[in-house]
Amino acid sequence: MESGRWTSGKTDTAILNRMSLTAPFIQSILEKVDSPQVIGVGIAGSYARGQQARHSDVDFDIFTSVLPENPYDRYTLRYWDNKLISLKYTLLADERSALTSPRRAIWAVPGLRGMKILLDKDGSMEDLQKAAQGFDWSLLQPAANEFAAEEIMGNAEEVHKILNGLARNHESTVLYATWGLVKNMLEAVAVQRGIMIVSENRYFDLIQDSMGRDSKWTGTFRTAWGLDYASSQYQTRGAAALKLYSLTAKLFDTLIPEKHRNVVNTTLHLIKEAGI
Repeated sequence: MESGRWTSGKTDTAILNRMSLTAPFIQSILEKVDSPQVIGVGIAGSYARGQQARHSDVDFDIFTSVLPENPYDRYTLRYWDNKLISLKYTLLADERSALTSPRRAIWAVPGLRGMKILLDKDGSMEDLQKAAQGFDWSLLQPAANEFAAEEIMGNAEEVHKILNGLARNHESTVLYATWGLVKNMLEAVAVQRGIMIVSENRYFDLIQDSMGRDSKWTGTFRTAWGLDYASSQYQTRGAAALKLYSLTAKLFDTLIPEKHRNVVNTTLHLIKEAGI
């Protein structure tokens, strides 16, 4: 492996302790993913924040000058050392450009700020993180306002589809258009308000908190999303989603290649272990 920023010094050891990871584990991952095209590697997500839970995956962001030729190799999952490992390959230049797009910046900025750099061959990773730390949302507010306005205009089509579906009592039309409309309205609000998405797990929380938990907007969103105004059926919905994964994995069992078999089988075992 080419030399980079990663060392096993005291600072790195303290970081690893918070992440519940070991230096040999990190070293083994770097040896697996490193190549001449790799510029740097960082850990993102819950492990970077020290908020990992029992079923958390370890997110490795791999910054390269050239993406893997096969699109499916640009994001993949593996089970290594009894941990679910997420490997995401990103062009360094593309990640830098995310800081100029309001739609992408709300995700990229908090991710880069919290990322733990493991490998930095030429200082580019540190420069990128410094750019995220100095990010000024006000420069993107006009573009964010424009995005929100365009979403309102563009989703008029979804409104027409829902109106047609309701008039014709056509369930599929209403469900599909509602799915898209709700998702797009959430994104419009998140982008226009510059809500920094520190974790995708908090996406719905952050938007509802920004709009106000008791606001008419939040109550309407929850109804449109199939949730009660004041409470949530997330346990039932979550369990059903897990069951849906199991059934769909069984449906496609003969299509799953050997390289994915360990991830899928382990995941199915965890669902069964949860009593679902």
